[in-house]
Amino acid sequence: DKCLTCPDTIYCDGKDAVGVTNGTWRFDSWSNKALTCLNTDACLGSILGDRNKSNLYCKELYNETFCYTGWRSERFRGNYCSQCASGYAPSGSTNCVACSGNPWYYILIVLICIGATGFIVFTVRNALNKKAPKKGEGIDSKKISIMIKIFTNYIQLVSIVSSFSFQWPDQVDSLFATSNTVSQSTTQVFSIDCIFQTTINNKFDIRPFFLKLIFISIAPMIIGLISVVVWFIIFRVKYKANWLADKQLLKSNIITTLVIILFLLHTTILQTNFFSFRCKNIGDTERIHWYLEKDLEIACWESEHWQYLFFVAIPSLLVWGFGTPLFALFIIRANKTNLDDPGFKGKLGFLYDGFKKDVYFWEFVILYRKIAMVFISVFLSSIGITFQALAIILVAFFGYLLQLHYIPYEDDTLNKLEKSSLVNATLTLYCGLYFTSGSLPAVLNYLLIVIIFIVNVNFMVLWLRELLREVFQVVRDFLDKRKKANQVVPIKDEEDAELKEEPKSPRAEVLKPP
Repeated sequence: DKCLTCPDTIYCDGKDAVGVTNGTWRFDSWSNKALTCLNTDACLGSILGDRNKSNLYCKELYNETFCYTGWRSERFRGNYCSQCASGYAPSGSTNCVACSGNPWYYILIVLICIGATGFIVFTVRNALNKKAPKKGEGIDSKKISIMIKIFTNYIQLVSIVSSFSFQWPDQVDSLFATSNTVSQSTTQVFSIDCIFQTTINNKFDIRPFFLKLIFISIAPMIIGLISVVVWFIIFRVKYKANWLADKQLLKSNIITTLVIILFLLHTTILQTNFFSFRCKNIGDTERIHWYLEKDLEIACWESEHWQYLFFVAIPSLLVWGFGTPLFALFIIRANKTNLDDPGFKGKLGFLYDGFKKDVYFWEFVILYRKIAMVFISVFLSSIGITFQALAIILVAFFGYLLQLHYIPYEDDTLNKLEKSSLVNATLTLYCGLYFTSGSLPAVLNYLLIVIIFIVNVNFMVLWLRELLREVFQVVRDFLDKRKKANQVVPIKDEEDAELKEEPKSPRAEVLKPP
């Protein structure tokens, strides 16, 4: 019964022809709130213009050329223009690429699988190397495994920081995209949407997010089963008929592999399951419509959503997110006097190798610190981005104080790397807070970008330098051993030489006196 002032993002053409401008979208014709699309190129506004209508999509039409909710390009569908149309698959966080005639998509999936498998194999081999150096004989090869673990923690930390809804500049987004590709490689392996469209999605009515949630939740069991089969095959080929002679070694290798796999998947499992609870209002203040933020076609708190929460997300969090790490901590604590026992260390040594004897639990401190950060990044977003960022900074700062107090690693280089990762995350978040204020002076904007680049590149350079130093040391030690093995030992006198060169008679060997 009254006329309202037309907001900037709403297109008003008189009477009831109310739509949206380019780059925005609204829930329906009654909504007075337009949302900026994640990919502004996907949302074409309400006026069709000279575009070909057959390739576009409209949720609610006014007439043949005017769309109340805004036209969407051929690659995008759904609420917020956030879903890929049939025949397209997500690429990055906001883009969609064609499945057919696009071999690069499948090549990328294969490369990610190969890279993830190679990384797991390399980490497992280093963790299973039980040789420790004698004093003055090079380095402990397990140090490389510990450095890989620190790097993985750092990449996961960057992934958590980049998930904040700061208005990151494009340069910073590019930096985070590289880190996220590594951190979320396991997620991408299970997000082969083109394959899902032609197999599962065409046969079963299931949303891609729910499909990914199921796969991520059962991933530890699938990869664990594959690991068991692989180890059985390795032992069968290596030891042939006696392949079950050393069952303890086989069991130890399997447990170590399972521990490493769960460690690598843990953050991905947490984020995916936590995001199944994170909903967003895509309506307005009068007509609230809650939809899942990671899949805006899923209505929150409806029967389907509750089913996946109760039967998939919550059990996965209880078992993989909290229960398994806590169980491992109890086992290690119960055996804290036997941490150097070869049998026990062969199974769970990956979780405490490199730490001081009285700080054997430090890996779990890092683990639950990440859990706290993921929880804050997912559940506190509704309170406000500033409060959320300050809570994460507080967690990182508290972790830094604990690091200074305990100095948990036996090697000073590892302590230096751990401190650097925490400082970098804190500074990155602090700089990100400035971007939430909107437009910044150009000088300050570039200064913040430079600071973020310097602190993150500094860690990468520091870590890579130390890793190369350790690798070169391992290579030098190997070459020295080969050189010593090939050296000819001089014979003291000719008589010894004759004895050594004289061939032994088979008969003399048989008649050799006792």
